[in-house]
Amino acid sequence: MTLSAYITDTFGSIKTQLGWQDSTTLVTIVAKALELYPAATEALATDETKLHALADVAVWRQALNDVALDYDFGADNASYRRSQQTDIIRQNLADAENAAIVYMPSWTMSVHQADDNPDWNA
Repeated sequence: MTLSAYITDTFGSIKTQLGWQDSTTLVTIVAKALELYPAATEALATDETKLHALADVAVWRQALNDVALDYDFGADNASYRRSQQTDIIRQNLADAENAAIVYMPSWTMSVHQADDNPDWNA
């Protein structure tokens, strides 16, 4: 399965709702996923689990970018909270990033120890 097909199958409703076209946005998302992998082509991205996890991150980053300028507003005695969409996408992005962190090209984990925490002092 191509990465574009994976994105379409997995995120079809997101693709439709945000108006993504195969020839534009999907090409960008695939390129970003390959950049995260890193691989120059899909053929060189041999770990499918890794590629799909990184594609999930690329999808949600693109989705967040696409709705970033949406705003809440009220009209005709109604309230429209477009920020709810942004909140949901941010949560999905965080979940995707957490799932893909082991595949990210550069990540580090830091542990900080405070001297004044009674649990850490013997």
